[in-house]
Amino acid sequence: MVRLARRATRQRRLIYEAVASTDTHPTAEWVYAAVRRAIPRVSLGTVYRNLALLVAEGRLKAWARGGSTRYDADVSAHDHFLCQACGCLDDLERSREPLAAEKKLKARGYVVTERVLEFLGLCRECRRGSKARKTGGEKKWLR
Repeated sequence: MVRLARRATRQRRLIYEAVASTDTHPTAEWVYAAVRRAIPRVSLGTVYRNLALLVAEGRLKAWARGGSTRYDADVSAHDHFLCQACGCLDDLERSREPLAAEKKLKARGYVVTERVLEFLGLCRECRRGSKARKTGGEKKWLR
């Protein structure tokens, strides 16, 4: 079956640009608010559909945890750190060396095709009890 190329729409371009313009791994709602500045009549459904298309095309990655999905325009192989207090999600450069666990799996005959590594903890600001967190300010990843 031949897949036809999808027409590049203004909405899809602006949705991609909104995600690519930030390193905070935004939610669909954040992207919707950003795109509404340029297209006031865009619907949240349009944003969700186009985010799904961009993920299916491999132009975005989706990161779903705890009932929330966040999007990333960096589709290269990389790992993440998630702050359990403020919700910031930071990219980490992936080591070229295989992890000890990967070596053990290979020795037992397994083939690792993809790795998803996430670190959980507290970011620097939350460890310090930052002013934004103390005052109930917006989550760092929504700025």
